[in-house]
Amino acid sequence: MNYSSMIVRPDDPHDGPRPGFETSDPGPLGHDPETTLIGDLIAAVRRQALALALWVLLCTAAGVAYVLIAQPEFVAAAQIALEPRVRLPPGADAAAAAAATAPTLDSAQAESQVQVIRSARNLRYVFDTLGLDKDPAYAAKGPGLVSRALARISGLLPFLAAPPLSPEEEAMRAREIAFQNFSDRIQVKRLGQSYVLEVSFRGLTPQDAARLTNAIAAAYIRDQVLVRAASDQRGSEFLQGRIALIQAQKKAADEAVATGVITDFQFPDSDARIVGAALRPLAAAYPQTKLILLLGALFGLVSGIGCIAVLHSFDRTVRSPAQIRRMLGVDSFVVPRFKGGRLTETTALDRPDSDFALALRRLRTVLFAVGGESRYITVGLVSCRKDEGCSTLSANLAGLLSTSSDRVVLVDADLRDPELTRRFAPKATAGLESLVLSPVIGADLPEVALAGTLSFVPAVAAGRTANPNAFLGAHAMRAALARVNGKRDLVLDLPPLDASSDAQAIGHMLTGIVLVASLNRTKLDELSDAIRALRSTDCRVLGIVLNDPAPSRKARRQASASA
Repeated sequence: MNYSSMIVRPDDPHDGPRPGFETSDPGPLGHDPETTLIGDLIAAVRRQALALALWVLLCTAAGVAYVLIAQPEFVAAAQIALEPRVRLPPGADAAAAAAATAPTLDSAQAESQVQVIRSARNLRYVFDTLGLDKDPAYAAKGPGLVSRALARISGLLPFLAAPPLSPEEEAMRAREIAFQNFSDRIQVKRLGQSYVLEVSFRGLTPQDAARLTNAIAAAYIRDQVLVRAASDQRGSEFLQGRIALIQAQKKAADEAVATGVITDFQFPDSDARIVGAALRPLAAAYPQTKLILLLGALFGLVSGIGCIAVLHSFDRTVRSPAQIRRMLGVDSFVVPRFKGGRLTETTALDRPDSDFALALRRLRTVLFAVGGESRYITVGLVSCRKDEGCSTLSANLAGLLSTSSDRVVLVDADLRDPELTRRFAPKATAGLESLVLSPVIGADLPEVALAGTLSFVPAVAAGRTANPNAFLGAHAMRAALARVNGKRDLVLDLPPLDASSDAQAIGHMLTGIVLVASLNRTKLDELSDAIRALRSTDCRVLGIVLNDPAPSRKARRQASASA
């Protein structure tokens, strides 16, 4: 059984400050007592690092899958410069044209031309001229999963079903969907504060992207020519020569729309000119592989940490000393996990150079300080539940105390599960059970010598099972403790609180009780209830020890079976 332990002092209104428990010194083990909720969250992320890494990889893999299956799209762009032409009265000569000042555009007029290019009139001319309603790239897609489900529901509920469409209505609806899909791929923007507009189109092939971009730009030039022609007609200004010129400009614009190729033909009657025709793109613009992979990894990281934070906020399991200090209002110092192999009842003596033994020696110092002026201490160790390492810790603590005291008694007070008795006195002829059941008051504790300064009190005699009615609070037990108190150091391994109330029965006769809990298993509510229960019988709760026990045999068997 491996341990990672911590001793803390809960606030006790009945007791004054006790030296050694209230400490702001992080100690040689490097624990920072000022760790906050952020520190606990970081610790939670570290515990779930593998799961978080797998989630980030999964999100990144989803991004890769999207990039592989997504339809690539290509973007081509053309630039149009707005250049209002000088309007001369009929019969004006070239000198007048040269002397005239060209009109200027304001920002509002420039922005209005953006909307002219995106207008349905301009786009529909391109759409109709090129017959894009028959292009499968813009045709209406089949109904999706949700649409099919709604259709089935509507079929079951006739009053929800929409009336069927006629063939003409179906064709019109398909044409409108195709036009919407086409117009959604167009983007027109003004470049900064200039009078240059950029027209771009997202096509499924490089050829389509360049062809349709040029067609849209040419359609706008054609529209400008027609507007000038209509203006000339209304002002009775157009002569036979200008008619031919305008017709030539219109024909050139129509050819540019149909072919998607911008020629060097000049359009003197247009208030705009194409300064940069769209070229065939060399690489797909969508999907943006690097951005998608980055967003996938970032989403996985943020969502994973967010999920861990949410789970951590609802987690009532003991995770760290800082968590106990924040939730229960106590200070702490840390005893690290023993890393030298299997932890036994004598590890603190067998491996005195280990961090585990060093921390227990610090605990021993703290207990002596808690005892105050009394030469000897009587401390009980009790856990909230079974298998939390209470017995092993009690034996190691008693062994350390025996090296600095002339007499130490280790008492196996767990009558129902005498683990220490099986370890230290498997052939005992008498035990604590016989004392608490004896009607005679005045008997001493049945001790068995283990070492020169260390003795052991078995729970039961060899081959016996404790009587269920045996109670540590019996008069004989209290009398024996009263005689021993102040004459030697006692370490009592008490039964778990969820199985017996013996710790509450005799706790008030001890120097204090140390709670033992399991890291990453014991709940904060259990510790809070245990402290409250012990204090309700005037027990002096000295602190909490957190253990990190090794997996049980049953857990190891289950892990092996699953593997």
